[in-house]
Amino acid sequence: MLKVRELVNDWEVLVRLNSFFLSYFGWLLFGLAYGFLGRYSVDLTDYLLKLPFTSRDFVVGLVGFTKSVPLIYWLLEAVYYLGFSGSIALVVAYLLLYKRDLEASDELFIRYLLSYSVAGVIYILFHVHAPHLVYNLPGYISENNYLTRQEFVLPSLHNTFAMVNIITLWKYRKEKTGAAIIAINSLIPFATLLLGHHWIYDIVTGMLLAGIVSRLTVGYSPKLPAILCRLELSYLKRLTLVSFFIGVIALFLAADPQHWSQLVDNLFGTP
Repeated sequence: MLKVRELVNDWEVLVRLNSFFLSYFGWLLFGLAYGFLGRYSVDLTDYLLKLPFTSRDFVVGLVGFTKSVPLIYWLLEAVYYLGFSGSIALVVAYLLLYKRDLEASDELFIRYLLSYSVAGVIYILFHVHAPHLVYNLPGYISENNYLTRQEFVLPSLHNTFAMVNIITLWKYRKEKTGAAIIAINSLIPFATLLLGHHWIYDIVTGMLLAGIVSRLTVGYSPKLPAILCRLELSYLKRLTLVSFFIGVIALFLAADPQHWSQLVDNLFGTP
């Protein structure tokens, strides 16, 4: 309880926490605006399909094998849906709130921000479609919704963020909680590949992007948003509370975007 009270009154922690919220919300807004921003994005899927390990037999074989082992299938399903929004929340909570490691949190923030920026530029210029969409596999989301864009495939941000998390947390690998979070992130590449969400090339490029941004930002202390740094503690507390609830809603949406998208359409759609 004392730890929570200290965090609530810690200006340094709250500024950084809201910076993470802003960067994540900015990515969600980019996804919503992509319908306009990505109008001229070049579809390179046909070129990708000429590479090894992209055939229908390969993809269907991997997914079929995974589903044939229910324990592995449900584990990887859970890891995948935790993989993006959930892994961000988990790692930020561990580094910033539990460890209060401001230096590592700053590195994590700039790595996320650079990853968003580089991936966003790539998606605007060109895109490919996921294996499950190309081969019309049953049981997968095939339409864009409030959190997912079908064009956001190469590089895989699931795997970019997973590798960024592993690199940033590596110094805590000998601690039980740190090791557990690293292990979860290590499963994300397997989940994205074996469940047919990404090509192996998406995973490799995502990891490569993570390695580059992590190498460039070692020991780097980013300039946090000026608008947050000017806020008094009382206003930061209120902003944190609002951002937290919005973040929770986003996590619920991410857990089952198809269900919530359909629910919103039913509520506001025309009869």
